Amino acid sequence: MNTLNDLIAALTTPHAPTEQWHSGTCGLIDISIDSQAKWYHHGSEITRIGLLKLFASVLSYTNGTYTLTTPSEQCEIDVQDAPFLITAWHTHPVDIGSVIICEDNLGRHWPLCEQFPLEVKEYQGQPVPYLVLSHGLTARIQRNVYYQWAEVAEQDIQGAYLLSANNKYYLT
Repeated sequence: MNTLNDLIAALTTPHAPTEQWHSGTCGLIDISIDSQAKWYHHGSEITRIGLLKLFASVLSYTNGTYTLTTPSEQCEIDVQDAPFLITAWHTHPVDIGSVIICEDNLGRHWPLCEQFPLEVKEYQGQPVPYLVLSHGLTARIQRNVYYQWAEVAEQDIQGAYLLSANNKYYLT
């Protein structure tokens, strides 16, 4: 992979074309995602990774509501914080420099770049970085990843930052 666009195309999992589906709404269903990005149906944890990836491919966030959209219906679900967590990372070289590759709790990979930037929001009273994904979704940076990043972060007058895809991403 020589370019950032090649890397993005190779790494990111396609999302279903939910914006093209004009399905009826079924209201709030008994699927939820807790603050540790664990998915539940009727109170039982969903552990089948294939099913979780399928649900993730039709999940979106718009106007304060998380929805699972299929060609026939659109259902709201409850999400306590972010539906995904960044659990690991590594760097990868491209033509414009090094890119940080974030791995989420479903094993999907996301390059930290302008298309998938960091955004700092408050979580449990503390500023915490989140990776911004497509379709209005985010992935909270897990504490161990944050501490690893803090060790390798560079510093300027604005604070600690990571350099990825030739851009600065601040941690606070």
